[in-house]
Amino acid sequence: MDISPDPRPVLELRDIVKTYGGVHALDTVSFTLLPGEVHCLAGENGSGKSTLIKIISGVETPDSGVIVVGGQRHTSMTPASAIAAGVQVIYQDFSLFPNLTVAENIAMPRHLALGGRLYSARAARPVAQAIVTELGLRLDLDADVEQLSVADKQLTAICRALVSDARIIIMDEPTTALTGAEVTALFALVRRLQSRGVSLIFVSHKLDEVLRVSQRLTVLRNGGWVATGAARDYDRDAIAGLMTGKEIDTSRVVSAVPLDAPVALEVRGLGRPGAFADVDLVVRCGEIGRASCRERV
Repeated sequence: MDISPDPRPVLELRDIVKTYGGVHALDTVSFTLLPGEVHCLAGENGSGKSTLIKIISGVETPDSGVIVVGGQRHTSMTPASAIAAGVQVIYQDFSLFPNLTVAENIAMPRHLALGGRLYSARAARPVAQAIVTELGLRLDLDADVEQLSVADKQLTAICRALVSDARIIIMDEPTTALTGAEVTALFALVRRLQSRGVSLIFVSHKLDEVLRVSQRLTVLRNGGWVATGAARDYDRDAIAGLMTGKEIDTSRVVSAVPLDAPVALEVRGLGRPGAFADVDLVVRCGEIGRASCRERV
């Protein structure tokens, strides 16, 4: 999907520095996010991705540097000011209230941000229904969040962000617990978000997905900026090389395991409500096993 022709970034970080006890988590890192684009932030663990997200969302304060959101210049953000500027982060745990309904989870943060003192669950439902309908989603608004699948929890978190007028959404490892079909559905939703003018920062270790969903990517290594460019100009090996600073051999070497090798682990029909169901797994000594399961319940 083509990004907006508007050249002005919706988010710009200039020469961000953050240290912890003399260790540079970020060393003069710059980053730009354009209107309506999906921009992947790639790097190994410890590269500085999480620190950069925390600075954008106001959880951490940079030692130096400038943050520009929607044309407004800041030396630092707070969580409240970041949300007010339209920045929302969808973490891996989604930060939802498990004992509240889908509608309540979607509508309550917006209600609180507007200074509401009395909350009405009845009033929350039309607010939630409007965004679910607009995005063409199938969510049971009356279901408790603790009963949802991982994919539906993620959709709930995205709807909550949009109801709060998010213009910049940061998705932290969003496909870690999703099936292939759920990933495809998520990427279709990402394209709908782009059509609404939402810009997304996509953080992932899954390089095939990075290339599939992103228009641009930025690579960090050891707290420093390494590269920024159009995703179409890179392949898996090139990104892996930038992330590690080494030439990586990504070819697969599969060793045969005898069919009569002893069974090291066997699982049958394992399930957990809202997470997975009917997982079957047999791992023989010396083997890497693969689990099979039906769609989450």
